[in-house]
Amino acid sequence: MLGKNRVIIKLIISIFIVCTICLNLHTVWAAPTTDPGSSSTTTSGSTSGSADTGDGMLKQMQGDIDEFKKAGKGKSDFKVGDVTKNFVSLAQILTMVGAGIMVAVTTYMGIKYLTGGPEAQAKLKTQLIGVMVSGMVIFGAYFIWKTVVNIVSTF
Repeated sequence: MLGKNRVIIKLIISIFIVCTICLNLHTVWAAPTTDPGSSSTTTSGSTSGSADTGDGMLKQMQGDIDEFKKAGKGKSDFKVGDVTKNFVSLAQILTMVGAGIMVAVTTYMGIKYLTGGPEAQAKLKTQLIGVMVSGMVIFGAYFIWKTVVNIVSTF
Protein backbone atom coordinates (compact mmCIF):
# COMPACT_ATOMS: atom_id res chain seq x y z
CA MET A 1 0.00 0.00 0.00
CA LEU A 2 2.82 2.41 0.91
CA GLY A 3 4.59 1.80 -2.41
CA LYS A 4 1.38 2.47 -4.33
CA ASN A 5 0.93 5.83 -2.57
CA ARG A 6 4.47 6.85 -3.50
CA VAL A 7 3.82 6.03 -7.16
CA ILE A 8 0.62 8.10 -7.11
CA ILE A 9 2.42 11.05 -5.46
CA LYS A 10 5.25 10.86 -8.00
CA LEU A 11 2.71 10.75 -10.84
CA ILE A 12 0.84 13.80 -9.51
CA ILE A 13 4.08 15.76 -9.07
CA SER A 14 5.22 14.78 -12.58
CA ILE A 15 1.90 15.90 -14.09
CA PHE A 16 2.12 19.18 -12.18
CA ILE A 17 5.65 19.82 -13.43
CA VAL A 18 4.71 19.04 -17.04
CA CYS A 19 1.65 21.32 -16.84
CA THR A 20 3.73 24.12 -15.34
CA ILE A 21 6.29 23.84 -18.13
CA CYS A 22 3.62 23.74 -20.83
CA LEU A 23 1.80 26.77 -19.43
CA ASN A 24 5.02 28.78 -19.48
CA LEU A 25 5.70 28.13 -23.16
CA HIS A 26 4.13 31.13 -24.85
CA THR A 27 5.25 33.80 -27.26
CA VAL A 28 5.66 37.35 -26.05
CA TRP A 29 5.02 40.11 -28.55
CA ALA A 30 6.26 43.54 -27.56
CA ALA A 31 4.38 46.74 -28.29
CA PRO A 32 4.89 48.09 -31.80
CA THR A 33 7.32 50.99 -32.10
CA THR A 34 8.46 53.12 -34.99
CA ASP A 35 12.05 52.90 -36.16
CA PRO A 36 13.66 56.40 -36.04
CA GLY A 37 15.33 55.80 -39.43
CA SER A 38 12.21 54.77 -41.30
CA SER A 39 8.50 55.34 -41.33
CA SER A 40 7.66 51.64 -40.95
CA THR A 41 6.39 50.14 -37.73
CA THR A 42 8.32 47.23 -36.27
CA THR A 43 7.74 45.02 -33.29
CA SER A 44 10.39 45.19 -30.63
CA GLY A 45 11.74 41.76 -29.90
CA SER A 46 10.77 40.24 -33.23
CA THR A 47 13.22 38.13 -35.19
CA SER A 48 12.80 40.02 -38.47
CA GLY A 49 16.38 41.30 -38.29
CA SER A 50 15.63 44.86 -37.21
CA ALA A 51 17.93 46.48 -34.69
CA ASP A 52 15.15 48.33 -32.82
CA THR A 53 15.84 48.39 -29.09
CA GLY A 54 12.65 50.06 -27.91
CA ASP A 55 14.09 53.59 -27.79
CA GLY A 56 10.62 55.05 -28.22
CA MET A 57 9.30 53.36 -25.10
CA LEU A 58 12.41 54.30 -23.14
CA LYS A 59 12.08 57.96 -24.12
CA GLN A 60 8.41 57.90 -23.20
CA MET A 61 9.21 56.44 -19.77
CA GLN A 62 11.92 59.06 -19.23
CA GLY A 63 9.45 61.78 -20.17
CA ASP A 64 6.90 60.39 -17.72
CA ILE A 65 9.54 60.32 -14.99
CA ASP A 66 10.51 63.94 -15.68
CA GLU A 67 6.85 65.02 -15.53
CA PHE A 68 6.44 63.16 -12.24
CA LYS A 69 9.49 64.91 -10.77
CA LYS A 70 8.27 68.33 -11.96
CA ALA A 71 4.87 67.75 -10.38
CA GLY A 72 6.48 67.16 -6.98
CA LYS A 73 8.87 70.11 -6.96
CA GLY A 74 8.12 73.07 -4.72
CA LYS A 75 4.98 71.61 -3.14
CA SER A 76 6.52 69.91 -0.14
CA ASP A 77 5.80 70.73 3.48
CA PHE A 78 8.51 68.28 4.50
CA LYS A 79 10.93 69.68 7.07
CA VAL A 80 13.97 67.64 8.00
CA GLY A 81 14.19 69.22 11.44
CA ASP A 82 10.72 68.03 12.43
CA VAL A 83 11.44 64.48 11.34
CA THR A 84 14.76 64.29 13.18
CA LYS A 85 13.14 65.67 16.36
CA ASN A 86 10.44 62.99 16.19
CA PHE A 87 12.95 60.20 15.61
CA VAL A 88 15.25 61.46 18.36
CA SER A 89 12.36 61.44 20.82
CA LEU A 90 11.41 57.92 19.67
CA ALA A 91 15.00 56.77 20.17
CA GLN A 92 15.07 58.31 23.64
CA ILE A 93 11.84 56.53 24.59
CA LEU A 94 13.13 53.19 23.31
CA THR A 95 16.42 53.66 25.15
CA MET A 96 14.61 54.44 28.40
CA VAL A 97 12.42 51.35 28.00
CA GLY A 98 15.48 49.23 27.25
CA ALA A 99 17.32 50.63 30.25
CA GLY A 100 14.32 49.95 32.50
CA ILE A 101 14.11 46.37 31.29
CA MET A 102 17.85 45.94 31.83
CA VAL A 103 17.59 47.21 35.41
CA ALA A 104 14.67 44.86 36.12
CA VAL A 105 16.43 41.84 34.58
CA THR A 106 19.69 42.59 36.37
CA THR A 107 17.87 42.96 39.70
CA TYR A 108 16.00 39.70 39.14
CA MET A 109 19.21 37.90 38.22
CA GLY A 110 20.99 39.37 41.25
CA ILE A 111 18.30 38.08 43.61
CA LYS A 112 18.45 34.65 41.98
CA TYR A 113 22.25 34.72 42.28
CA LEU A 114 22.08 35.48 46.00
CA THR A 115 19.50 32.79 46.73
CA GLY A 116 20.77 30.10 44.36
CA GLY A 117 23.26 27.35 44.82
CA PRO A 118 26.69 27.10 43.16
CA GLU A 119 25.33 25.49 40.00
CA ALA A 120 22.65 28.17 39.62
CA GLN A 121 25.23 30.88 40.25
CA ALA A 122 27.47 29.52 37.48
CA LYS A 123 24.53 29.46 35.08
CA LEU A 124 23.55 33.02 36.05
CA LYS A 125 27.09 34.26 35.43
CA THR A 126 26.89 33.09 31.82
CA GLN A 127 23.44 34.64 31.45
CA LEU A 128 24.74 37.90 32.90
CA ILE A 129 27.20 38.12 30.01
CA GLY A 130 24.22 38.11 27.64
CA VAL A 131 22.56 40.88 29.63
CA MET A 132 25.70 43.00 29.51
CA VAL A 133 26.04 42.50 25.74
CA SER A 134 22.39 43.50 25.35
CA GLY A 135 23.04 46.67 27.34
CA MET A 136 26.01 47.53 25.16
CA VAL A 137 23.87 47.02 22.05
CA ILE A 138 21.06 49.22 23.38
CA PHE A 139 23.27 52.09 24.48
CA GLY A 140 25.66 51.69 21.55
CA ALA A 141 22.78 51.89 19.08
CA TYR A 142 21.51 55.03 20.79
CA PHE A 143 24.97 56.59 20.68
CA ILE A 144 25.35 55.78 16.97
CA TRP A 145 21.84 57.06 16.24
CA LYS A 146 22.44 60.31 18.11
CA THR A 147 25.76 60.82 16.28
CA VAL A 148 24.17 60.24 12.87
CA VAL A 149 21.30 62.62 13.67
CA ASN A 150 23.73 65.33 14.77
CA ILE A 151 25.82 64.93 11.61
CA VAL A 152 22.78 64.94 9.33
CA SER A 153 21.21 67.94 11.04
CA THR A 154 24.31 70.04 10.37
CA PHE A 155 23.74 69.76 6.62
